[in-house]
Amino acid sequence: MSTKTRGEKGESLVKKNLSKIKEHHRILNDVTFVNEKSEMTHQIDHILIHPHGVFVIETKNYYGTIYSNTGEPFWIKEIKGERTRISNPLKQNKSHTTMVNRALEKKYDVIPVVVFVKNNAPYMGDENVINLKDLRLFIDSYPYKELLEKKQIDKIYKTLKSKKSDVTKKEHIQNIEYLKQIREEIKGEIAYAIETGICPRCDRKMINKGYEYHCSNCDFKFKL
Repeated sequence: MSTKTRGEKGESLVKKNLSKIKEHHRILNDVTFVNEKSEMTHQIDHILIHPHGVFVIETKNYYGTIYSNTGEPFWIKEIKGERTRISNPLKQNKSHTTMVNRALEKKYDVIPVVVFVKNNAPYMGDENVINLKDLRLFIDSYPYKELLEKKQIDKIYKTLKSKKSDVTKKEHIQNIEYLKQIREEIKGEIAYAIETGICPRCDRKMINKGYEYHCSNCDFKFKL
């Protein structure tokens, strides 16, 4: 099974699980927001608008056993004794949560949740990282600050739906790769400027004061 197919299957299992919620709720699946400042796209698997809050859910459908270290950039996936690194999905999802928070003008409790659909994450160091079998219990028992009423839930749904982007998953992936390329190019320019003292964009002298560098001619500048 391809990574894409496995991801879609995982998202489908989460949708099925969420469909069993009895309270009035709203769900947005596979939704994308664009950060207007950085132009970074944020593709979110599920947003559940529930009386207990707005849950931003990242779905992971990995084989093996998952070991986490909450603050680290990488976690460990172990299959038959062989360990490989995976990106920390909690960090990724917290950036998604920030986007949703901005869209809602920080008026509501927005909760990041990472769900492992194979129920293979027994050693989590964060209460917001759970197995699929525990998803509804997590939502039902979440310690809400203020119970959202039906009108509020519908209003939040309408707001998020109006602010989501029409960017496709394919375009989202292309955007990520493009931004990675831009960052690498900027890193190269900075390294060149530090090593040579010359601006990589206009070949003029770089001026530095402590950790701040700026070109004597153009607008190229950076801080270390």
